[in-house]
Amino acid sequence: MSPEDQEYFRSFGALGVSFPMGAATVLALGAGAIGAIAILGEYTTGMIRTTFTAVPARRAVLAAKAVVIAGITAAFGAVVALASFGLTQGILSGRDAAVGFGAPAALRLLAATAVLAPVSALVGMGLAAVIRNSVLTIVATITLLFVLPSLLNGRQQTGATIMHMMLLPAWQRLTFVDTEGRPWPWTTTGAWSVLATWAAVATALVVLPSNRRDL
Repeated sequence: MSPEDQEYFRSFGALGVSFPMGAATVLALGAGAIGAIAILGEYTTGMIRTTFTAVPARRAVLAAKAVVIAGITAAFGAVVALASFGLTQGILSGRDAAVGFGAPAALRLLAATAVLAPVSALVGMGLAAVIRNSVLTIVATITLLFVLPSLLNGRQQTGATIMHMMLLPAWQRLTFVDTEGRPWPWTTTGAWSVLATWAAVATALVVLPSNRRDL
């Protein structure tokens, strides 16, 4: 790299390689699959009838499932993010290019990654509660989390607006350090709001229909 490129990498790139978009995609899809299995495992085997017979409060049971899965995946996301950050910066320190926790957006990257996992898991749970078919649920989860955002064109206002409502683009916005020159920029507050909205809607899909649908 030229001296100018090296300086730019230290300012903006060193953080981005700590947990790139590809890693976030794998984390989101994996967590989404875990969330889906947490619901489908009992529905496909019929064990959910036994569960609801033992505990008739269906919504309480499903809410407890959502809390447990969200907690486990949040812890996993935090561990993965911290490990990736530490290993990456350890390697970069040998090149005098490492950044610490005080770097711009470093803590936000770790927090966003820790949040991405449980939100993705809740999305998988929500889709599973509605679809109740293993193959269709996994396909829907992959399409919603990965395929649809990849088809959008962020350089046009309509595409950018829709993209701003997607889960992975919201995570990516929270990891941005340098947003200068990006078309149709949006705020970190907006990105956090998107993550919160996805979590709320997904949890509602898991819990609310349970008293009105036959098993």
